Amino acid sequence: MNNNTTICIDLAKEVFQVAVFNQAGKAKLNKEVTAKKMCLIIAQYPNAAIYKEACGSAHHWARRLTSSGHKVDLIPPHLAAKYREGNKNNKNDAISIYEASRSQQLHCVQIRTLEQQDITTLHKFREGYKKTSEPSSRFWPRVWR
Repeated sequence: MNNNTTICIDLAKEVFQVAVFNQAGKAKLNKEVTAKKMCLIIAQYPNAAIYKEACGSAHHWARRLTSSGHKVDLIPPHLAAKYREGNKNNKNDAISIYEASRSQQLHCVQIRTLEQQDITTLHKFREGYKKTSEPSSRFWPRVWR
């Protein structure tokens, strides 16, 4: 189809908001779909630029779509949030991802490998464990602190 198509995806657990924009910036599609239908829509636009908000599942989908030949960029969530108009919902989030993708100062997040995501998860668990296992003044006598 058109090689100047932009696809913006707001990821969720079971349904995804997929917004397809043409070269002029006009929305051709903006609807909630399942993962299977999302893959079918993306397959219709082989040369499209795909943008998503960076999160754990975005890295998974980026790896999957990159392996099938698509160009995928992950936008930091705080940048996409600046472009959101109206309430926070999937439809508005997909549009804000598109608006953020058009920004000149856009710095995309690098797609992490599965191993990098595993290490990040371990570090987060460790930091959480350190916070919960620190002695509090309520349980430890003053002498031991």
